[in-house]
Amino acid sequence: MGSNASTTKKRHWLRWLLITLAVFLVVFYLGGGWYFSGRIKAGGLDPKPPERNYDVTVEAIDEEAVVLAGDDEAIDDPGDYALIWEDGFGHVGDIESISPTGVRRPYEHAAGTAPPLSPAEVDLDSWYYPADPADADLDFENVQYQSPLGSFDAWYVPAAGEPATTWAVHAHGWRTDRREAIRPLATFHAAGIDSLVIELRNDPEAPADPSGLYRFGRTEWQEIEGAVRYALDNGAEQVIMAGYSTGATGEMAFLAESSLADNVVAIFFDSPNLDFGRAVKVEAQDTTLIPGLPFTVPDSLTAVAMTIANVRFDVGWEEIDYVAEGTTLTVPTLVVHGDEDGTVPLSVSEDFAATNPALIELVIFPGADHVRSWNADRGRYEATLGTFLVDLGR
Repeated sequence: MGSNASTTKKRHWLRWLLITLAVFLVVFYLGGGWYFSGRIKAGGLDPKPPERNYDVTVEAIDEEAVVLAGDDEAIDDPGDYALIWEDGFGHVGDIESISPTGVRRPYEHAAGTAPPLSPAEVDLDSWYYPADPADADLDFENVQYQSPLGSFDAWYVPAAGEPATTWAVHAHGWRTDRREAIRPLATFHAAGIDSLVIELRNDPEAPADPSGLYRFGRTEWQEIEGAVRYALDNGAEQVIMAGYSTGATGEMAFLAESSLADNVVAIFFDSPNLDFGRAVKVEAQDTTLIPGLPFTVPDSLTAVAMTIANVRFDVGWEEIDYVAEGTTLTVPTLVVHGDEDGTVPLSVSEDFAATNPALIELVIFPGADHVRSWNADRGRYEATLGTFLVDLGR
């Protein structure tokens, strides 16, 4: 009898242990999946305008250099950046030295007042040009083009010399704006190519997507189509796609969906976010499950969160994975990507290039973060892009 009672007790204990474990797993995966699906929405689907973070302090400045300190991760990144404050801006060059006081960089004043010697009143801006193409000494015209949602603004930047019959349509990334595309404009201009730098749905002054969310090309391609139609109606005979980060997704979707895609003769992508799902997985691997404890989000929970996000927000993970679509490309394609990209893994561009090596050339920039290859090595970037554009005419 004692043995039977002991066995029964052990069975009850095991049953309750299994039930408790099952409940824990349900709560962990469904509750955690729901929570992290909301994080996916907030961190990738919500269209929020770009914000300027004044989180850099000018510790010292003279006619030749500035010493910077603060929380901005770009302080010790290589290359050229803009230094922006409320009443002016200037440009800083590559790092000269690093000390306990801060990071010393060459400095050249551009406009406005002198930078303030006050805590956290300056922004270090990778876009380099703070307002419009005029900051890059380029003439431009404000124009409008149409998509099914209505009118959208664009900058038209004419080529050097005679009116061009080749136009480039530049599409910026998520939570950025048209300024992101100014840096390469001078290279397109010098190569005899007109540029149209466009707004997209969900931009601050532009019409919003009906879903209220960023769609990673599923709907944004219609703005690309409208911009290409504008170019063709205004003198273009052929078009180059130029996409930055998630701007590349709208252009890839355009190539698959639009009857105007046959007018595209070349593609240029900078840090293309061609697989948002992979970016989510990489970020999850760097996200702690419980603050203060060294446990990151397990892959199984990330998979559940992505599934729930798909149900809640109609993400369409397979539809917005454009990496394999490299096989469908029929025109020369140049991709630049930094090997220190903390937003879009370099592996995305490596896998994309591997799908069609005869047409897709990948150029990797050491030390460059997301869409900062121009900043890290401006000379190499402009030479690489310039050669690619000139070769198109041969």
